[in-house]
Amino acid sequence: MKHKILNAFTLAEVLITLAIIGVVAVLTVPSLIQRYQEKATVTKLKKAYSLLNQAYQMAVIDHGTYDQWGMINEEYDEEGNMTEEFINSYTRTWDILAPYLNKAVKCTEADEKCSGIFLEKSNYYSLDGTLRGTTTSSKTNAILLADGIILTGGFTESKDCTRQNGQSKMLQNICADFQVRISPRKSVYTVGKNVFYFYITKYGIYPIGAQEDTRFRFAETCNLRRTSSSNGYGCTAWVIMNGNMDYLHCDDLSWDGKKSCSDK
Repeated sequence: MKHKILNAFTLAEVLITLAIIGVVAVLTVPSLIQRYQEKATVTKLKKAYSLLNQAYQMAVIDHGTYDQWGMINEEYDEEGNMTEEFINSYTRTWDILAPYLNKAVKCTEADEKCSGIFLEKSNYYSLDGTLRGTTTSSKTNAILLADGIILTGGFTESKDCTRQNGQSKMLQNICADFQVRISPRKSVYTVGKNVFYFYITKYGIYPIGAQEDTRFRFAETCNLRRTSSSNGYGCTAWVIMNGNMDYLHCDDLSWDGKKSCSDK
């Protein structure tokens, strides 16, 4: 009587295979998650940029351009604190823009929708990992968008919109700057990862770090290898215009050359 020989894996072979799969997963899953998160950030930032530009253009119809909003330039007292007049000035930015931002909430101390966003202290880092400081933001100067993004800042650089950081129409008429926080409930913020900066110009909202931006050049202010308090500021335009955050993975990108790490 012939016996059929059955081929099967031994327990040792199964365990070895599972171990290999586990090692591969440990090495690849974090990278895949990071790439997914980066794509989500790109999408949210582009959406916020579009929404803000539309809001500004509608505000211009009712209130005129930024130089007609009655702002004052940055102003501090003898102890280095913002003057009350300056605080009132830059909060006016969001008072004017908020009605044109769909389902946006102007955060106040009593607003439960903003609970947990600004009450805790947050560590702020430059793109290279340098700790910029620990701050607690004011609820009186922030907008919470429907998708959870926070808009804050709005510091006036030139009340007459005459600040010049380049040759383009936008960069020759800079009024103020502000930040967009993609992950508002985190206690750690990194400029260029989950915090991005924009200019308010006389003619619209414009991402900081564009190719023609002479103040925040991409090579100096969006580079993991450079140590600078402003490192990360120059990443916003790259994300908007190139649709990726590959500067987190390679350091040979440029406006005139590689636009992603996979480019040759």
